[in-house]
Amino acid sequence: MKKKIVIACLLCILPAFGRAQQLTASQILANVQKQFEQVNDYTVTLHATVNIEHLNIPDMTVKLYFKQPDKIHIESKNFAMLPKEGIALTPALLLAKFDATLAATEQTGKEKIYKLRLISKPEPGKLTIESYVWVDAARWIITRLESEPMGNRRISIVFEDTLIEGKYFLPAKITASFGSSAVDTVGVPFPESKFSQRMPRKGSVTIFYSGYKINSGLPDEMFEKKADE
Repeated sequence: MKKKIVIACLLCILPAFGRAQQLTASQILANVQKQFEQVNDYTVTLHATVNIEHLNIPDMTVKLYFKQPDKIHIESKNFAMLPKEGIALTPALLLAKFDATLAATEQTGKEKIYKLRLISKPEPGKLTIESYVWVDAARWIITRLESEPMGNRRISIVFEDTLIEGKYFLPAKITASFGSSAVDTVGVPFPESKFSQRMPRKGSVTIFYSGYKINSGLPDEMFEKKADE
């Protein structure tokens, strides 16, 4: 009889214990932030290939400079086609701009992946954006992002990271894909001067990262916006 009581108690306690061990979305992003905070700043070369409807853009190579918590400087305005959230996605930016909840926990072989639902925090004059990010629970890095920033226009970004100097996980390649279920009525190339104000309907951008320089002490002045920009 006592054995049955003990087993019954264990059956009641174990599920509750399992729930207690479940991380929240904020804790997951905090773990990503902790891993990323090892990098105070970095400089990297980006090699980009663009394949987007109505645009003929040659491959380009530019420098990107990053400094914690979310300072970014890029030498080319053409990179406005891809949100900075994608080029240098930071936990600090996600925590500042979105409210996060845990949507699912996925298991792929031995890898556990957390899927987080992000809802943009209210801002006057701006639409609410729903996004999802996938976090690798072993390395605490973001591996994928999906968002619908403008109605039924979608953007999906896949991140492939590499280990730098044996301790820093940073992007080696990202692939951003744009899609839309709407019929494109433009029919003509977008004026280049207005392209940065509009999300493309279909296409992709692939960016390779190379030549990382980590924690070199980049000055704050590098990230100050100039009057003519």
